[in-house]
Amino acid sequence: MLLNRERAENKMEHNGLRALIATSSINVFYTSDLCSYANCFVLLPFEKDLEPAIVASISDPTSVALMSPSWIRDVRYYGEFYTETKWAKPPLTDAESKLVEAQHSWEKSQQRDPFTVLLALLNERGLTTGRIGVDESNLSFQDPFWREIKQNLPHLEAVPAQSIFSEIRIVKSKEEIRRIELATRITEKAWRTALDHARSGMSERELEEIYHHTIIREAGKITSWRGMYGAPIAFGRRTAFADIAMPSEYQLKNGDIMRFDGGCSYMGYACDMGRTAVLGQPSDKLRKYWNAIFQGEEAAIANAKPGVKASVLFESATSKVRESGIPHYRRHHTGHGWGIDYDPPLISPRDSTPLEEGMVLCFETPYYEVGWGGIIHEDIVAITQDGPRYITTPEKELCLL
Repeated sequence: MLLNRERAENKMEHNGLRALIATSSINVFYTSDLCSYANCFVLLPFEKDLEPAIVASISDPTSVALMSPSWIRDVRYYGEFYTETKWAKPPLTDAESKLVEAQHSWEKSQQRDPFTVLLALLNERGLTTGRIGVDESNLSFQDPFWREIKQNLPHLEAVPAQSIFSEIRIVKSKEEIRRIELATRITEKAWRTALDHARSGMSERELEEIYHHTIIREAGKITSWRGMYGAPIAFGRRTAFADIAMPSEYQLKNGDIMRFDGGCSYMGYACDMGRTAVLGQPSDKLRKYWNAIFQGEEAAIANAKPGVKASVLFESATSKVRESGIPHYRRHHTGHGWGIDYDPPLISPRDSTPLEEGMVLCFETPYYEVGWGGIIHEDIVAITQDGPRYITTPEKELCLL
């Protein structure tokens, strides 16, 4: 189970909510383990004797039955889609049986509207009075859902709850951390393998190909923004472009900086790490500046303990970078929460969120200078009662190839 259920129940109790309803793909996946292609809703009651439920599209029972089965047993379907089942003869696999059950249940109800199904569930569970929290991130306030709740359940107050879901997700479950760790191991292997093959004259695209092949071979998934960008790999002066993720035919030369920032995903959870290398001997400036950003990151991580505010970590990082060799260093943040998405807190001067045990944070102190290049060292760290625990494998020195 990805869901930190105890924390979810504590947040519901604190906010006086009888249930939470997840609507966005992120929160549906987080609460149910179901990664759905279509619009999907999850009802998570506070009362333990009330069973959770999923409202899913009948076009997507394959996700429910086979690819990402949920811990929630009660799944109700809406929409219109046809998978022929009347010729299905036993013995059937478990997944085939679930597919047949899904199709039969929908054909019996013939419900086209998910909100009708959701309202019926609320009535069935006795959730007709009090307050429930609804993740508004996939339901604008102009959506008919809000009007239908008021009309059909006048004694039930539905309040926005996107921020509550964010608060729940801040502290990671063991399964979430396991998936982040596996994504990180695969990413580290892919980057090391790519570096092992790096040579003068190799293009960014050629290095990207080795990196991608390693990820696929290790059962990771290549993450890509809207299917357009590739691996966040750059050489030479191109490293000054922050978040560059469209490797080119630029060829690696002796003395070039090589920068990588990001990672693959594993079962819905991604790695976000950053590394810098150089082909041949680095310049004095590169040595000095890399050491400064590394010292800044380490200073912040050393202070990353439960109760310490995010803004304190920001000050630790930036002041250490300045005193260690980049006196003009400026940043808007030096890290962020990590999980199924960019979770709070942001390690910035204005975020006073105190750290909690179970948080996972990415610490970074990148520096970008047009005409010279860009460098980064970013690590993923879990916050424990005893202090920070590295998920990534930190590099103590600039990587020389």
